[in-house]
Amino acid sequence: MRNTPRVIVIEDRPVIQQRLADLFAHTKNFTLRALCTSAEDAIERLKETPCDVLIVDLELPGMSGEDLIPQVRQQYPQIKIVVFTVFEDQARIVRLMKTGIDGYLLKDTSDELLLAELQVILLGGAPLSPRVARKILEEEEITVSENPLSKREQEILNFLALGLNYRDIADDLDISPNTVRAHIARIYEKLETTNKIEALNRARQLKILE
Repeated sequence: MRNTPRVIVIEDRPVIQQRLADLFAHTKNFTLRALCTSAEDAIERLKETPCDVLIVDLELPGMSGEDLIPQVRQQYPQIKIVVFTVFEDQARIVRLMKTGIDGYLLKDTSDELLLAELQVILLGGAPLSPRVARKILEEEEITVSENPLSKREQEILNFLALGLNYRDIADDLDISPNTVRAHIARIYEKLETTNKIEALNRARQLKILE
């Protein structure tokens, strides 16, 4: 299908290659366009193969996936980049999030959840595997000593805590949904989080949300 999101996978382990090939062969929601075994192979393939989602292993022969990601982000800003790895150390996760990845999923994620998370990413979300998200929240030392949010950002955070959606918040504050979306992106950045649940948890830890 022409409008089906196109996926390129970068993975050197045959068993994971086969798993993903089988997974995408049996779904109508994505089309696997290429399966690359190295970052160098992917660089060449991206020059000629349209791609919506790039699934990247981190440990690859030659150039690592971690080194590849900034290059892809710069050259193909429209592509959604999803790390698919066994590594869950906090420093690496935070470092990669700062490069602009769109998701960080562990390889023990079930096939069903993997497809669901890819759909969320295409809709603008930035999923982390639940264990990864918990690890960051539990292990990251909180150093912020005062509320980093502006008054408007605090208002919007409170509305998020009440369960309001972007449209409801926009109507209540008499601003556009796009403005709300920009404020929320800034909230996530200031709280060093990637989604609503993480932001609310961090805000409670910082005592800026009861």
